[in-house]
Amino acid sequence: MEFCEEQGFFHQDYENFRSAISDDEFRGFYRCKTDHERVLFVNKVIAEQFNDLWQFKRQFDLGKSLPEALEHKEQGNKAFQYEKWSAAVKCYNKACHLLPQENDLEMSLIVANRSAALFHLNKYEHALQDIELALELKYPQDMHYKLMERKARCYFGMKDLPNAFEYYTKTYDSLQYSNLSPEKREKWIKDTQKMIIDLELRIANVRKYLEPVKNSLMKKFEPYVDKSLYFDCTETEGRFARTRIDLRPNHVLLRQLPHAAVVTGEFCESHCDHCCRRVEILFSCPRCMDVIYCSSECQKTAQDSYHRFECGFLPYLKNSGANVVAMLALRIVTQKSLDYFVEIKDELGSLGSEEVDRLPVDDYRRIYNFVTHSEGRDTEESLKWAFMAALLNTVLSLGYFYRSRYLDSYIGTLLLHNLQVVTFNSHEISELQRKSPRDTGISVCIGAGLYPTLVLFNHSCDPGITRYFIGSAVFVRTVRNIPAGSVVAENYGQLFVRAPRHERRKSLKKLYKFDCYCQACYEDWPTFFDMNPSVVRFRCAATEGCENGLIYTERLDQNVMKCEKCNGITDVNNSFRSLKDTCLLQRYQEATQLYEQREYERALSKYAALMTSMDEVLVKPYREYHLCQQGIRRCSLELGNKHTERV
Repeated sequence: MEFCEEQGFFHQDYENFRSAISDDEFRGFYRCKTDHERVLFVNKVIAEQFNDLWQFKRQFDLGKSLPEALEHKEQGNKAFQYEKWSAAVKCYNKACHLLPQENDLEMSLIVANRSAALFHLNKYEHALQDIELALELKYPQDMHYKLMERKARCYFGMKDLPNAFEYYTKTYDSLQYSNLSPEKREKWIKDTQKMIIDLELRIANVRKYLEPVKNSLMKKFEPYVDKSLYFDCTETEGRFARTRIDLRPNHVLLRQLPHAAVVTGEFCESHCDHCCRRVEILFSCPRCMDVIYCSSECQKTAQDSYHRFECGFLPYLKNSGANVVAMLALRIVTQKSLDYFVEIKDELGSLGSEEVDRLPVDDYRRIYNFVTHSEGRDTEESLKWAFMAALLNTVLSLGYFYRSRYLDSYIGTLLLHNLQVVTFNSHEISELQRKSPRDTGISVCIGAGLYPTLVLFNHSCDPGITRYFIGSAVFVRTVRNIPAGSVVAENYGQLFVRAPRHERRKSLKKLYKFDCYCQACYEDWPTFFDMNPSVVRFRCAATEGCENGLIYTERLDQNVMKCEKCNGITDVNNSFRSLKDTCLLQRYQEATQLYEQREYERALSKYAALMTSMDEVLVKPYREYHLCQQGIRRCSLELGNKHTERV
């Protein structure tokens, strides 16, 4: 995985840097044994020969415009008048994005108007969020009654009668500060009093049945690692996941937030820079146009941590060609304070696996020991990586820390280490995208994240799990039966059903520096379209625990087969009867019909049950089993991030 796009000034800068290094100096770099030594080498060359390299300043307010923001606000108001609520929201979003900082009053008016459009779209929770923001931004007191009344109506729409009653009461209180004419104020007072009395009666009648209304926007993510998992370790395989018990398909094994995540440049204008969700209600950085957020919570979290160090530099980094790998390497640092990294310096690489596993997901020590393959990298490539670390370090030296030889080398070393960690351990964050509701859709990479537990799953071309994402949170489900004690593997490249062995191995070797010897590779399983439907691999039924497959073809005229592994005899007539009783076609069609009806959880259960039934009689590979696997993958994607262009 490259860390830089072909377009960008980084490559030309590197060529100039490389040409300034003599053969003797390059041999000196070759003798560098650690990332720290490599960083010191690059810093020395830059200081001695490129004093004017990367001289730039933070650029704020690029693209921000008060007149344009007000124009989009007015367009939103017009759309609202014609009851085009969705169009109004889009206009107000654009106005929020364009509005320069220090325009709090104008921002409060924009988000207040947006809350009205959201109310008409029945997006009550989003409307409440905008109302709160408008009030924080000093929305004019003489108009508070509007927001209080809208808030009451939102709670009423959510069937939260106590809060609706409270805010109708506050509406009544706020009317004394309004600039309404006496006639209009009197009408407002009468209408509000009527609602207060009506709600008081309703609440009295149903008080004992009232339950607190849950706000789905504020639902807290609950991480989860299934207790069946444990992590083994060998000299050749490193750490990897195993299961203590037999696992069935459609078993949820993991839910985890990333240690760090970023959105790719292509989607930075449509997805939240913090949680990677597609943005419907836009919240913006007040100082730049480079990022957007899906909520005030995401905005505040980002502004209080990493974005304050990245803001103003993102256009420069984009022009350099730095891609999602480089940005994730940078984000790993910017999301924590300098003091934090100085404090943990002596512990990096010194903690044992059990100590590391007990650390929070956002602790840098949790990801520090991930594989980097630095020993297998050629000198030229290592130099280029160290040069990118120097570019990223320059950004940090203009706000994250003040330049000193110690901090330059320490933070630069962390960045170089991060580039390598991200390259071999990050996961693509995906979204299922469709042109129209009838399209099957394709899974598209919208970002990248680093997941401390998921990364411990080794590779197989016939993986036992599939993953999908809700925002940047990863969810993992099993897609086949996995016996107790077996490796629980995921897939880093292509599945065996889609690509032949030589293609898979070539790709894995190039990207991840290893030779694959999973069962599908070792036995050279055929791709889906190369599987012969006239060949049946019956499971040996003679000896309990024997996993051998008995290859039966239509040309064979025999009732019993001898197992070459255990020498037992299996009556294939019984196997055929069991297969017939499974009702493969009917059950598969039922599961697929549920999928088409968007009953994804029920479809998942059907596919999983069918796979378990088949697994009792047959041994992989065979088409029907892998069709069911694909059904589970499709259903899982439907439960995660998805977007339809034309609804």
